[in-house]
Amino acid sequence: MEPFQYHDTNVPIFSLTSWQNQFPHITVGFSARRADEDADCRNYALHVGDRPRQVIENRRQLSGELGFALAAWTCAEQVHGVHIEHVTQADRGKGKEGRETAFQDTDGLFTSETDVLLAAYFADCVPLYFYHPTLDLIGVAHAGWKGTVGQIGSLMVKRFCEQGAKPEEILVAIGPSIGPCCYEVDEHVIGPMRKVIADSQAMERIAVNHIPGRWQCDLKTANAEIFLQAGILPEHITVSKWCTSCDHQYFYSHRRDKGKTGRMVAWIGKQER
Repeated sequence: MEPFQYHDTNVPIFSLTSWQNQFPHITVGFSARRADEDADCRNYALHVGDRPRQVIENRRQLSGELGFALAAWTCAEQVHGVHIEHVTQADRGKGKEGRETAFQDTDGLFTSETDVLLAAYFADCVPLYFYHPTLDLIGVAHAGWKGTVGQIGSLMVKRFCEQGAKPEEILVAIGPSIGPCCYEVDEHVIGPMRKVIADSQAMERIAVNHIPGRWQCDLKTANAEIFLQAGILPEHITVSKWCTSCDHQYFYSHRRDKGKTGRMVAWIGKQER
């Protein structure tokens, strides 16, 4: 069963229902758009040339749908890197209404604070979600192919462990992103990927060579394998089957739309238990 379930509410969203059913004080999900709406009306990012007022209003509406104020929205200026920031209460709301106030040059956020909504932006790259039930730590990371080969997923696991977690206690989820059906790459991507994925059989599943010098690349499976290498238990890894390129009625896609597109948002936040 697909773990990210679509909800056609006032603000269309996908929610990670298994986590939310088990841990009702957290909210975890991925934004959606409706096929019959204007192309940019569900954009949540300020860096793609959209109307800032519309973007901020979108964030306000989504926050309200999730039971948060816009003041809780906390995000970063992503650079396809692997830098991760620990969000404190003093950081709450960074980037909510402007790029200059966001965490700079950052692709991962985690926190133990309540009433903080961690947000990251996507249009094909892989959203990674993290939760430690005992420590009540939450995190989100942005993993394009560069973040994947930079192993941002395992770096977040390490940051959780610095807070007292053990890898086998951490739950992770891999959200909607471009699938291998739509993601063709060359040696520029596959070469670095081979250096990261230790299991040759896993690498054969991640990169399927269909014509000389070209591969269909499965970034979701690559991130799942990186989690396994970091000590995450297989039963603690949840993977979405949604493809942001194929499923055009719900998602923006940088590759499908040739770069002229909006951004979805992946979020994770928590209230008091």
